[in-house]
Amino acid sequence: MMLEERLNNWVDSYNRNGYLNGTLLIASNGNILLNKGFGMANWEHSVSNVPTTKFRIGSLTKAFTAMAIFQLHEKKKLNINDAVEKYLPGYPNGHQITIYHCLTNSSGIPNYTNSPDFWTQKMRLSSTLDQLIDSFKDQELEFEPGSKFGYSNSGYALLTVIIEKVSDMSYADYIQQHICHPLGMYHTGCDDGLKIVPGLASGYSFWEEPIHSAYADMSFPLGSYGLYSTTEDLFIWDKELKSSTIINKELIEKMFTPNLGSYACGWVVSEVVGKKCVHHFGDISGFSSDFLRFVDNHVTIIFLSNMNVTPVMHLSREIAKIVFDKNVSLPAPTVPISFTKKESIVGKYVIEKEDKVLTLSIKNEELYLTVPKMYGAVYKFKLVPVSHDSCKTVFLTEMIYEQLIFYYSLSGQIENVQYVDCFEKKHMLHKLEV
Repeated sequence: MMLEERLNNWVDSYNRNGYLNGTLLIASNGNILLNKGFGMANWEHSVSNVPTTKFRIGSLTKAFTAMAIFQLHEKKKLNINDAVEKYLPGYPNGHQITIYHCLTNSSGIPNYTNSPDFWTQKMRLSSTLDQLIDSFKDQELEFEPGSKFGYSNSGYALLTVIIEKVSDMSYADYIQQHICHPLGMYHTGCDDGLKIVPGLASGYSFWEEPIHSAYADMSFPLGSYGLYSTTEDLFIWDKELKSSTIINKELIEKMFTPNLGSYACGWVVSEVVGKKCVHHFGDISGFSSDFLRFVDNHVTIIFLSNMNVTPVMHLSREIAKIVFDKNVSLPAPTVPISFTKKESIVGKYVIEKEDKVLTLSIKNEELYLTVPKMYGAVYKFKLVPVSHDSCKTVFLTEMIYEQLIFYYSLSGQIENVQYVDCFEKKHMLHKLEV
């Protein structure tokens, strides 16, 4: 079977069940093999995702911030080994922390998005860049700068303000004028949450049905996770990173050299499905994105989604397996069958060796699964019975590919319960007796 056919089979089987949400671009040797939108860009107005739909790209932004810093280094406006106090006089420990430490997440500055009240309160409040930096600058360093890796949006906030000071431009203007427009990326920019961005998808979460994700104020993410883009623009970006027209090749190499562990400058360099890969993940307020660049194999996979439960990192790796001729499993079609014993399986179930509790409940005669996921957030999916016999009953969830399987003894009693999550990891469940 040809590669395009295998990719289309995979896409069709996932999309048939409504498991793909967003826009997906797959390219090999510079040729686009697949470039499609799935699901809704806007559920309220029934607007579909298409290849030109814009998405907030979260931390994929960090690669653009890194490029801006390296451009300014090349123009001798700054040096990546400069201490940050040169640009932010009086910044605590600013003599120890370098621009390069911020680029490679090795600054030791606590990550402001990890503060206990960030997701419940601060995320929703507008803030200037200076106010944001004031909120974390007096916190104790988590480690000596340069000694360890510690992912920090705070370091990228410092880089944002350094770009603005050195270039005498706003971050948004710098990125568009010095990176995006020279490359022909006219659908990429900084989303401040005020300006209307034509063609920008809305971000969603899920509870029985698509719902609005928690509001995030866009006044301060900027160079940490504030850009929007399209898969097509990011493919132009991918090609630029190979040919390097806006910066010299030595600096590109430095940008892609891991510092501690696998983190380089705005990129992770590691093995994915057994191949060297330059990649990054992003998520913000209903949007999640993954960008895989198998540079030696000339393969690029870009998945931008506006439904936060869509497991883009897992799905992009499944696609990589298909491209590299490895086996993948396909979901069975969600064709409901009759299942009359709903009451017998309702209750709370705990995952063995974890303290995660899953709840099965009935609403309007439909079964639902409530399950905690990333960051401990809880989601609720409809369970669809798809097969049943004397040995087992199989349920599929709506919106993401998960399975719940009940195994029966010869006397018809439930003997085992297995939960297969969206990463295809299998868990045994125990029912909690009330």
